[in-house]
Amino acid sequence: MFFLRFGFAIASLLLSATVSAQVTDNKIQTTTDKLTLRDAIAATLTHNPQLGSFSLRRDAAAGELQTAGLKPGLRLSTELENIGGTGELKDSQSAELTLALSSVIELGNKREARMGVATERQQQLTTQQEIAELDLLAETTRRFIEVAEAQEQVNLQQSTLVLATETANAIKRRIDIGNTPDAELARAKANQARTAIVLQRALASFETAKIKLAALWGETTPAFAAVSADLLNPGNMRPLNDLLAGLEENPDIQLFASESRLRDAELRLALSRRKADLEWSAGVRHLQESKDSALVMGVSVPLFNNNRAIGEVASARANQQITERERDAALLNLRAQLAGLYREREAALFEMASLRNEVIPQLKKAASGTRAAFDKGRYGYLELSAAQRELLEAEAALISAAANSHQLRAEIERLSGNATSTRRLPLNSEIKP
Repeated sequence: MFFLRFGFAIASLLLSATVSAQVTDNKIQTTTDKLTLRDAIAATLTHNPQLGSFSLRRDAAAGELQTAGLKPGLRLSTELENIGGTGELKDSQSAELTLALSSVIELGNKREARMGVATERQQQLTTQQEIAELDLLAETTRRFIEVAEAQEQVNLQQSTLVLATETANAIKRRIDIGNTPDAELARAKANQARTAIVLQRALASFETAKIKLAALWGETTPAFAAVSADLLNPGNMRPLNDLLAGLEENPDIQLFASESRLRDAELRLALSRRKADLEWSAGVRHLQESKDSALVMGVSVPLFNNNRAIGEVASARANQQITERERDAALLNLRAQLAGLYREREAALFEMASLRNEVIPQLKKAASGTRAAFDKGRYGYLELSAAQRELLEAEAALISAAANSHQLRAEIERLSGNATSTRRLPLNSEIKP
């Protein structure tokens, strides 16, 4: 299949099957196998019904080519003259019976031109199938990333609930020794309940994302429990200029090239019809009156046939020029989209790097210092809660930025048709507060 040579290079998400996960008691527990992007793509391209029609369309195109290659057939005709008249022709004594074969001699290479049109339509169908596979591959990748993002959000909210529970327990211990008012425990318990609600929402989003992914290969209940993905590894991409230079190989642009070849073939067919065909006939005529037989032959040539093909030729030439203009417009639009997405991905990578290398380390340091001060009784729950919330929000933002960078990469590779090799990377993207 097309994806085997295309490879769709979300390399950081293509991982070997290692361990899997199940959602049990609001937690993702490891068991045996995880779903990889490679497996998801293979399942989609194997079982998605959208691709099933192409085999039937190929059969139809083969039939069209077979019909286009047929030569003009023979026609058998009979003609009975001079029967049932008046006078000497009253009876059948003067009857003449003619038995003849006739056919058409095609001039101007019409048969080859018809076959050329049918052949180009077959080639166009191949390109259309590549585009359909590419679209499905891109959609599978997008949904896979959504599952990976939802999975990481579940992990984060799971750890957040553990942290909220530990904080509530610590406040209760402080209340027991008389160092903290009861109101702080109430706030901590309320925060713990809200965190449990957020976790439930994250789990629901995770299950929904899995259902949407599995639907691409016809499953209503996902057979996988989790995915194997490294969201925090954005991978490398070719320079923008290289991607722009390779847009000519994009299957969407290749479809215009295939369409242009089809228009050329249609123009050749229209030009061939300017040359009139010859119709011949040959047979035997029997004359009842003399009991004799004779050969008869005839040739028919249409007149002024060249003028009758002018409109068809003009239409074919106009369609040819329309295809060229549409191709140029599509290529220009692809260049603009690709450049814009590339810049957006650079911004997403900058956001990832800033959160990962600057914001989160500082917030971790602040949260750690606030917790130490809280344990010593110098800070209350509000200060601790604010520090923890800022850290958790930054870590959630990091997950979203990482997922966004992968989504943008998927879109870039869909537009560029960039064929790159897949790699296997370890899973090391778990984020803990």
